[in-house]
Amino acid sequence: MSKETFFNGIFHTMVNEEDSFYAMDVEEGRIKKIYRTKEEFKGDGIDLKGKHVYPCLIDGHVHLLLTVAVMAMGFNICEITEDGVKPSTVEGALARLKEYADKQKKDAIIACNNYILTAIDERRMPTKEELDIAGSGRPVVIYNIDGHSTALSTAMLKLVGIDPRCHNGILQGEENERTQGRIIDTVGGSISIPTLAKGVANFQNYCAEYGINIVGALEGNGDSEKDVTTHLIARLSRHMDIGVRLYLQYTDLDRVKPFKKWMKNPRVGGCGDWEMDGATGSHSAAFIVPFNDTGKTSPCYYSQQFVDNLCARADTEGYQIASHAIGELAIERIIEALDKTKSGKLHRIEHCEFHDDESFEKLKEGKYAVMMQPGYAWIDKRYLNTYTQYLPKDIVDRMKFKSLYDAGVVLCGSSDSPVQDMDPYLQMLGMTQFYNPLESITPFEALTCYTKNAAKAILEEGDYGTLEEGKVADFFVAEKDFFKLKPEEVVSFRPEKTYYGGKPWVKKKGTTLELLKMMLTKAKKI
Repeated sequence: MSKETFFNGIFHTMVNEEDSFYAMDVEEGRIKKIYRTKEEFKGDGIDLKGKHVYPCLIDGHVHLLLTVAVMAMGFNICEITEDGVKPSTVEGALARLKEYADKQKKDAIIACNNYILTAIDERRMPTKEELDIAGSGRPVVIYNIDGHSTALSTAMLKLVGIDPRCHNGILQGEENERTQGRIIDTVGGSISIPTLAKGVANFQNYCAEYGINIVGALEGNGDSEKDVTTHLIARLSRHMDIGVRLYLQYTDLDRVKPFKKWMKNPRVGGCGDWEMDGATGSHSAAFIVPFNDTGKTSPCYYSQQFVDNLCARADTEGYQIASHAIGELAIERIIEALDKTKSGKLHRIEHCEFHDDESFEKLKEGKYAVMMQPGYAWIDKRYLNTYTQYLPKDIVDRMKFKSLYDAGVVLCGSSDSPVQDMDPYLQMLGMTQFYNPLESITPFEALTCYTKNAAKAILEEGDYGTLEEGKVADFFVAEKDFFKLKPEEVVSFRPEKTYYGGKPWVKKKGTTLELLKMMLTKAKKI
């Protein structure tokens, strides 16, 4: 029987801010017994030398396939620096693309991330003609930072089935969302086995570096007929050391059924086909009032009747539902549909930034988990100014965090990787220095959004989220007391060592042999 004892630590249970203990026994990967005080503990084991111990973190909203691809072969076209966003012009972005493309093979497919549209002087994406020149005719796709608008070269347009003769290469709104499967298939299909091995290893090492043990993976694109890449990432996920919980983004629920047998809890939704609207930076979030700069509004992607019927069927078939909604109209739409479901299951609303007062009252009833990314708003306020450029002040002022937390909402932090870096402490910085300062929360409350609340949001609070007897022994050790940090110190916090099932993480090398050995291990539920 596998058994280990850890002692002389300050084990923060996360049951509440004051609750802690001195030592614990771990058997077969679970916490067998805890010892509250030094006097109660009589034995030996791994001496933690008075350091602080916390439950591992759960990032409930990532796009795993794209995250792995970025970590293997990604290229960020814009960077946020102390002096602002660089480059800040279309010409500068194209110069960076050309510099990168000139080092690639002539037939290479090039995927560029982190194009920060709102910080570009011209406030536009590059056209296909500009990408053709900078990429020397290669298939190129550039993703805006919010993931809801893309720019494609002529060669890439052809690969995804769009006639370039009548298209400028810039995709926005529903056209962008309904093309992502074909783009992902094209980019994912170009990844070699060695590159894939590197990406899978980098992803797992990255999680361990930050103390993350589980991610909610929002995968699947309805516009891809076979969606081979989603099947690939699902199979890989079953063998990873990092826990993966799959949310299938198909509105055709028959396409979810082949995956259902692999799931720990049946889950559906997220982004992709389950989006109620787009994003603010791409002018595709659904608001009642027009955007400041265009004078136009964007509609919800689906009618209320369609969303009602879809949610009713998914709920009846036993799925936990997750749905992307940012603008007030989109949030209203998904809340109305979820309100009509019968199971009582905790469903999720992703992002949920700009709810109106009526929706806020509904959220306070505690029937939904809310997944937010306050780190994005923190960056936006200081560098991008998307909200103040595009939205009326009264809408920006609606952004709440503390009010939701204090009302008992199952409020969670997440990265939306690769839209943002997976660094959870950036998101917690955004919580402790929220966009509207009066809506900021404490470091303990921020950590709750990544532990206890996050475990509830994936329906696994019985195994994760707190350090209690019987739960999985996933935890990390750190020198500092996270709860006593000043808000500005939160972002630089890092674990010293991460343990999964009581075993210390061993860094992956990223070799093809390592990937093959991983695939021979016993498959887990996802």
